[in-house]
Amino acid sequence: MLGKVQQEAATGKIPWRWVVLGVVGSGLLLLAVRLGLQRWASSPKPEPTPPVAKAPPMIAALGRIQPEGDVITLSAPSSIEGARVAQLLVQEGDRVRAGQVLATLDTTNKRRVEVQLAKDAVAIAQAQLQQVLAGAKAGDIQAQQAQVNRLQAELRMAQTDLQRHQQLYQEGAISAAALDGFRLRVDTLRQQLQAAQANLRSVREVRAVDVALARAQVAQARSRLALAQVELDLSLIKAPVAGRVLKIHTRVGETVGNDGILDLGRTDRMYVVAEVYETDVLGVQPGQRAVVTGMALPAPLRGTVTQVGWRVAKKDVLNTDPVADVDARVVEVKIALDAAASLQVQRLTNMVVNVQIQR
Repeated sequence: MLGKVQQEAATGKIPWRWVVLGVVGSGLLLLAVRLGLQRWASSPKPEPTPPVAKAPPMIAALGRIQPEGDVITLSAPSSIEGARVAQLLVQEGDRVRAGQVLATLDTTNKRRVEVQLAKDAVAIAQAQLQQVLAGAKAGDIQAQQAQVNRLQAELRMAQTDLQRHQQLYQEGAISAAALDGFRLRVDTLRQQLQAAQANLRSVREVRAVDVALARAQVAQARSRLALAQVELDLSLIKAPVAGRVLKIHTRVGETVGNDGILDLGRTDRMYVVAEVYETDVLGVQPGQRAVVTGMALPAPLRGTVTQVGWRVAKKDVLNTDPVADVDARVVEVKIALDAAASLQVQRLTNMVVNVQIQR
């Protein structure tokens, strides 16, 4: 067939059937191409995949939950050896205000008596000072003045007698010995009068040295009162800050041990202390946000880095991973939990959590 067609093509004579077949074949080909293009145009186009946002880099660490300012342990003063708790005025979970008395020791009653005695001593010293400032009593001054007046009168009479007997002595009526007796009496009365007048001035005078001594005694009594008050305050266990009683270690009648009397915490604001590896700590700055998770937490907690520590130390938070490096060197980073998060963990002091800090 092919050879025949070539012969006909060589002679220039092509039958109509071949022309028709060519036209029909070209049309079918064009129709197939057109239908394919329409089908491709009507088929749904796949939507472009949006670019996946990269999560910000995080710094992971272990941490523990604690109240603001850490846990405060209240104990007996070191100066009171073998102290026992006489009264316990709070229970675990109680909220307390700053300065509130939480417990008393067995020395408290004795210290209260000493304070009262010191107050009495101050009152006595102040009364003595007022007595010195007021001077002698009016009756003593009047009595001394009366004695001065009596001696002055006797002296005048003795002087008059001496003058009269001097005239008699010149007339030869009396002897020299008798005249000397009258002179001796005048001299004696004069000396007695001078002594009485000096006593009167002393009674009336308020000496500066007496006032200074009385005031010094008042100051000394007040110092003893202050010392007694300090000793009393040492026997009263007071809350240094407002907070909540977390744990009671010593009950009534028990001797205060190494654990102290009770633990107090400011649970209104809770923190997380994260132990960041020394290799990562340079990427942590105050103000960065953090996410806190834990097995006992119903949902992740959020907070803000407030402080980055100033020294490298060994890890304090124990890791449950048996292959974890317990001798790793870390820096403590404090994270203030948001207000809502603080309310959720007020009862979870010292709980171990996982921390992720956003760079």
